[in-house]
Order: sequence, then structure tokens, then C-alpha cells
Amino acid sequence: MRSERVFTNMTCSQNCTYCTSRATAEVRSFVTPAAVHARIDDALSKGATEIVLTGGEPTLRRDLGALIQYARSKGAGSVVIETNATGVEAETARKWALAGLSTARVNLAGPDARLDVITRDPGGFERAERGIVHLLNAGIPVEFLCVAVQSTLPFLAEIPAAIGRILQNGAITRAPTQPTTCWLSVPVQSPNVNELCRYEDVVSPLLAFEKAARAMGFPVKLVPSASPPPCVFPERGRPTHLFSLTAGGRKREEYTEFSACANCHVRDRCPGISREYLARFGPPDAHPVKDDRTRRRLSLISTVEEQVRRELVTPNRYRDSMERDLDEAIIRVNFHCNQSCRFCFVSTHLPEAGDIAVRTAIVEAAERGEKITLSGGEPTLNSSLVDYVRLAKTHSKLPVLLQTNAIKLDDEQLTNRLVEAGLDEAFISLHGTTAEISDKVTNAPGTFVRTVVGIDNLYRTGKVRIVLNFVICQSNASNLPEYVRFVARRWPKTFLNVSFVAPSTDVVPREEEFIPRYRDVIPFIEEGLHEARRLGIEMGGFESMCGIPLCLVPTSLDSYFRLTSIPPGFDKGEFVKTETCNACDLAAGCYGLRRGYYEMHGDNELKAVKRNGKSH
Repeated sequence: MRSERVFTNMTCSQNCTYCTSRATAEVRSFVTPAAVHARIDDALSKGATEIVLTGGEPTLRRDLGALIQYARSKGAGSVVIETNATGVEAETARKWALAGLSTARVNLAGPDARLDVITRDPGGFERAERGIVHLLNAGIPVEFLCVAVQSTLPFLAEIPAAIGRILQNGAITRAPTQPTTCWLSVPVQSPNVNELCRYEDVVSPLLAFEKAARAMGFPVKLVPSASPPPCVFPERGRPTHLFSLTAGGRKREEYTEFSACANCHVRDRCPGISREYLARFGPPDAHPVKDDRTRRRLSLISTVEEQVRRELVTPNRYRDSMERDLDEAIIRVNFHCNQSCRFCFVSTHLPEAGDIAVRTAIVEAAERGEKITLSGGEPTLNSSLVDYVRLAKTHSKLPVLLQTNAIKLDDEQLTNRLVEAGLDEAFISLHGTTAEISDKVTNAPGTFVRTVVGIDNLYRTGKVRIVLNFVICQSNASNLPEYVRFVARRWPKTFLNVSFVAPSTDVVPREEEFIPRYRDVIPFIEEGLHEARRLGIEMGGFESMCGIPLCLVPTSLDSYFRLTSIPPGFDKGEFVKTETCNACDLAAGCYGLRRGYYEMHGDNELKAVKRNGKSH
């Protein structure tokens, strides 16, 4: 979700010691409804899906409900107000809810009346409490914005408990339906520069705040535009879940790199450090990110809870062996894994969605008539996997598929239980013919032999269709022809699926030495396909989202894929169709170029296919 802040006015009912936004009087041309409408329109035209109405104090406007309604009518998927809540009444809260207000983000930088000294508003904390109650009773979810400055540091860690007390207020008739998020801000500007903190001084209070919030069950996030970089936190206990770093996050004019950035693994998505902070305090003590696991854990695009919900079910579409277009629901029963492939696009650092969420996803996918694929992370690490297979088999008429690395299938008893529960197909990752090659790809020494034994166990049952997945990257591309021969000797009745490593999400590193160009691996694909034809091995996968542009499949081997019809927008913007693609006869059944690949390597390898020149 792309969020844009829209200022409604600049005066405020409080006068916080650290605030840089408050004005003593309004400029009429800025606060007219037409002017605010224009700013909302501009934000939406630039791709915003969430409008945050802020100030000053937006609740000072009598027409706030109309502004909320206007943003909704123009297509905003979510409307948020940022407020101190001191002026919120029950009736106005109900009107905002009816107008379409999604969330109220309440600025609450203290746990009790001590905050009144900072806001310079006697009785302000008590009025804010009442306003929060009114918001909740109107059915409006409430988030909290907490600010770390010199005057709030002494009681920062007390705030989560205070929020808990407010939410347990006996006057609240409608309990929150979702966890209350606490946002933390560490400003680098203030009318009183003595309020600003060195990052070294704020780390311990922030960690104490996070610990207290976790004890209350509140998710915590750092405000991206006002927070220290992750490297200022100690390597042990680094709170990676507080950050939301994406590949585009590096581009902020007011930020710059400093010496610690040179060898940091999140340099491609971290903006560095505020120029104002550097000018005032100099470079902080830093612990750069040097391991891939931490890099992945930092690569969030929203709160952990929102990202789990987003990634629980992934849609896919393909054409099966009976020439049917099938919609598939890939359900991640957990996210963690016992291998660590760098090309894995799954957010393996996320916690499980939970048993109820997984079961609901299975039943709903079956009701939609979608094929159910149980995946992860590594799904065999979930102790309920056999039950999930049985549930999918009970509700779905289509084959039930398991995506796995088969390590735990070296346990013959587990393998047999999955087969007895109704498992029909297995999509198994095996990325090389030797432990040496496999270990380079999976970063999990000792697992190659276990995977091979697991495949042996499943193959021996003779009841499950096995697809072996080979992801081509720099480390194993030249091994593909021997891989085909290896499969033909050991599991001749399996299907061999070829995938291509791609920067499909922000957790996949965009490195040329890791993600090869198509032209550099096509010769190995062509030799592998010839070997497959010679040895009678079924081979394909080129037409899938994880395949390659169809125009690059070797001409003489075009029978190795089946074209499906891809609905517009099905890829959710993950792929790019270039001018060459638009002139190609295969465009309707080809995804095109991964956006990440296009940004790395361009599109000069593509060539438009004409049916009278190349038959598919």
C-alpha cells in the first residue's frame, strides 16, 4: 500500500516542544476545501492508495468528514487521520466512521499527565483518553504515534502499558478487532534543538519500548521518514521487525550514506542517515548488516501481521497436461525453512499465519475451485501438514500438491502418512547433482543427501506424481545437462521443471554475479532439453511465472511448453511487457520480463515471435 500525507491545515490545539509543523495562523488559500481536494487528487494521481489527513490538527476542521468522504469517492482504499484526539467527540467520531475513515493515528508521546508539560496543554492527556474512547466506540481502529525526544525518553517505555490501560477503559463498548500498532518516531528537526537525541542515547529506550509493547501484544514500527537506520542497533537483539525496507527506499534527498554503509547488505534499500543528523551529531556508532538472514528480516513492506496476511495465499495460473487452464492457490502453511537459498522470494523470516488462517485458506480455495498447493518456507516443518493434506483432499476435487525440499521426507513414516492422507503431487526443489553444487545454492550443507533419500522414499510409493524443480542461477547453470542425466538414471518417471532465478521480491538480492542474463544460460537449457528428449524425460516450466520469456525458448524445442491465457493484471505488476512483447504473437500467453530483471539487464535479449516464422 502506497501512503501519502495530505495537510488539511497547520494550526493545532497543542504546542508540542518538538513539533515543526504547527503554525500560529492559517493561510486561507491553503486550507480551502478546493485546495485540500487538489492535494488529495494529486496524491491519488501519483499512485497513492492510502491518504493520511494530517496537520497541524485536522480535527479542528468542521468539514473533516467531508474531506474523508471526498478521498474515498476519488478512489482512496484507506483514509487515515493523524490527531492528538483531544477534541474528538462521540458524534463527530461516528460521522467520520460513516464517511469512511479507516484509522485514527493518535499522537501520544507520554503515559499520563506528564505529557501535558511537553504538549503545553494542561488536561490534554485526559481529553486525549476520552477522544480515543470515542474513536473506538465509533468502530474506528486506533494506532498510536510515540515520539522519542529528550523530554520523552525517561518515560518512553511506560507508554505501552498506558495504552493498554486506555484500551481496557470500562467506557469502551467496542473492543479493537485487530492489534493496536505503535509507531515510533525519532525526529532530527525541532524548534528546540535540545530536544533532539543522539542515536546512541535513544537505542536503549527504543528497545525497552519495543519490549514493553510486545508484552502488551502491540506491533511496533519505526516511522520510515524519522528513524535511525538498523545499523545503529546492536547486532545481537537488532529489532529487524521495526523496519520496512524496500528497494525503492534508498532514494531520499534529505539522506546520505556514511562510512558504515560501504559494506552493508541492505545498502540497496536503506536511505542511510539524515544529512541534518550528520551535521549536528556526526556519524553514529554503527553495526552494518553483513548476513543474508538479517537482510531478509529487514525487507518488509508493511507490518509483520499485514505481510503474513498478504503472503499467506499466492495465486498462480497454468495449463495442465489435459490442456485445461487451472487457477492455483499456493498456501504457505509456514514461512521458515531448513535451507537458505538466496534466490528464494518467500519472506522466510515471517511467523506462521496460524492454524485457523491456514485451514480457512484451504477451504476457501477449494470453494473457488482452485487447485490447492501447500507450500512454505518448508511445509514439512509444520507438524499439522498431514492434517492440511487431508483437509484439502476432503474439500477439493483437484489434485493436492506439496511444494517441498524433501529433506524431512527422508523419514519414511512421514512420507507414507502424507500419501495416505491423499497427497497427489509433489514439487520438489533439487538444485544440483552433487552436494558441492547443492550446498552453494541452498547454503545448507548436509541436506543434499537427505533430499535425495526423501525423493527416493516418495518415488518408491508409486502413488505421487513427482516434479523436480531446478532453479537456474550462476552457481548451477552449467550443471543442467548432467542434472537431466542424473534424473533419468535415478527417477526416470519424474517431470523436470526448470525455473530461472529472478529478483521477484525485495528479499532477492539484485546482483549480476548471482542473477545471470538469459543469453548466458540458454546454451545449457538447450543442451539439457536435447538430453531430456534423448532420454525420454518430460521437461518444462518455461511458460510459468518462474520460467523465461517464451521468445527465448530454443526454436527446435518449442513443444516443451503449453500456452495458457493470462488475464490482464494477473501478475499484479510484477512483470513488464515491452514494445517487443506487444509485437509478439505469444504475448497473451507469456508473462514477459520480471520487473527486477528488466531493471538489472534491460530487454535487448527479447525478440518478437511471429507464428509464420516460429511455430508454437
